[in-house]
Amino acid sequence: MHTRDETWMALDRNFKTFMDSLGHLTEEELTAAEVVGKWSAKDVVAHVWVWVDEALVTVKAWNGKRPWQEGVAYDDAWNEKEVVARSILPLINVVDGLATSHRRLMRELDRVEDATLAHKSKDPRGQEMSLVEFYYSIAKHYLEHATDLKNYEERCLDGCD
Repeated sequence: MHTRDETWMALDRNFKTFMDSLGHLTEEELTAAEVVGKWSAKDVVAHVWVWVDEALVTVKAWNGKRPWQEGVAYDDAWNEKEVVARSILPLINVVDGLATSHRRLMRELDRVEDATLAHKSKDPRGQEMSLVEFYYSIAKHYLEHATDLKNYEERCLDGCD
C-alpha cells in the first residue's frame, strides 16, 4: 500500500506532467484535432476534470453511503455525457476547472485521517481498494492522459493529424 506522502507526491508530480503536456500545444491544437478517439485535447482535460470531481465527492464519503453512485454505470456512455457537458465551456474554463478540482483533491488528502486512508471501500466503478490507493489511481490517471497528450504533441511536430 502506498503512503500518504508517496501518494501526495505522485498526485502533484503527475498533475504537473499532465498540465505541462498541454503547454506545448497551441489553442488550435488543443481544441481541433482528435487526440484520443474522437476527443480533442480539451475533451481529454474535461474527462480528467470529470474524474477528479467524482473522486472529490467519493473521498469525502469514502466510509459512508454514496447515493449519487447507486445504479450508475461508469461506462463510456456516462463518460461521454459528462465530457460533453464540460467541453462546451471555453478552453480556459476547462483547464481552470481541472486545476481547481486538483487543488481541492490535494487538500482533502491532507485532511483525511490515517485510519481512513487505510480503510477499504469501493471506487465508483466497484473495485475494492483502500482510500490511499484510490487517490493513487487518480495520480495514475493523470499520467495516462499526459502520455496521450505527449504522443499527440509528437505527431504534431510533423503536422497534426
